[in-house]
Amino acid sequence: MSVHKDEKTGKWYYTGKYRDLAGVRHDYKKRGFRTKKEAKTAEDTFLLKIKGSQGRIKMNALIELYHQEMKSAIKYSTLRMYEMIERLHIIPFFGDRYIDTIKTVDITKWNKERALTGNNGGPYSQEYINNLYLHMSGLLTFAINHKLLDDNPCKYAKPYKDPNEVKKEENAVENFWEVDEFNKFIATVENIDHKETYDTLFLTGLRIGELCALRWCDLDLEHKKLSVRGSFSTASRKVTSPKTKTSIRTIDLPNRLVGELKQRYERKKKLDGFNDNYYVFGDIAITWPGTFRYRFNNDLKNADVKRITIHGFRHSHASYLLSNPMISESLVAERLGHSIDMLRSTYAHIYEKRRTALVEYIEKI
Repeated sequence: MSVHKDEKTGKWYYTGKYRDLAGVRHDYKKRGFRTKKEAKTAEDTFLLKIKGSQGRIKMNALIELYHQEMKSAIKYSTLRMYEMIERLHIIPFFGDRYIDTIKTVDITKWNKERALTGNNGGPYSQEYINNLYLHMSGLLTFAINHKLLDDNPCKYAKPYKDPNEVKKEENAVENFWEVDEFNKFIATVENIDHKETYDTLFLTGLRIGELCALRWCDLDLEHKKLSVRGSFSTASRKVTSPKTKTSIRTIDLPNRLVGELKQRYERKKKLDGFNDNYYVFGDIAITWPGTFRYRFNNDLKNADVKRITIHGFRHSHASYLLSNPMISESLVAERLGHSIDMLRSTYAHIYEKRRTALVEYIEKI
């Protein structure tokens, strides 16, 4: 068992021998590592995988083993997000620690420190803090399943929460507009590209990643159809499959939006090299979600309306449809790419209003 540098390529490799359960001796070797440390970590991971029983392992090696086994079981975009969390938040603190030395007090201290460090001068969101904690717990659960750890210290801790923070609801209950609020906002938007973006989001309920990934070949304006076939992931920096199987869907378009998109097509087809693979709200290249959020936040400054996030357009679309009892929830769920259970969970406040209306209707008997 040893690590060496290939003088010809400048890369590192590991090599050695091991015996399998039958006592047969095998040689092993793997090349192409940038550093000695990477090669050593990979060798430790390989030997632990061969061993398949209780053994001490460092966090770096555990992460390597995790990605080797999970790369075919988890979406690429999700793995990229995990890699970012590991690189920025886990490896700097625990990379060289043996995982059996990590205690609950270490997890609590680490999660709090990460939360208070924040991002660009501001605190991380509670959702982000939870994601750090959950991925750390997932890595250690993976170690338990491989008999590399007896217990998960995350089990006895909780994600850090700022005790002084006033709880802010960022869900469908508050994060949506009524139709009159949207109309008030859209009347203040002067940029035609921005206006077409907001109308599309409000009138289709698309997720922002789905909007980014939308190509002209996904539109059938003659038959007033829009097909959702992909979603742009900022983690992987590319278009991936939609969020769920139900997210792959076809949406019927209202005449108002069809007219706007036809006018947009006439403008965009004048671009050099234009073809139907161009992105509807980009060009040959994708426009990133952050760009749309930046534009939206600036456009909001000119309108005297309640502030919502760009995802609030989707909530607004759903809330408007669900407020009409003549439209079945199965049709709404199909249009949004939701399951009915998810629809009921996310928009419980709308269902409560409908229950109240139901009782009021019965009272008239």
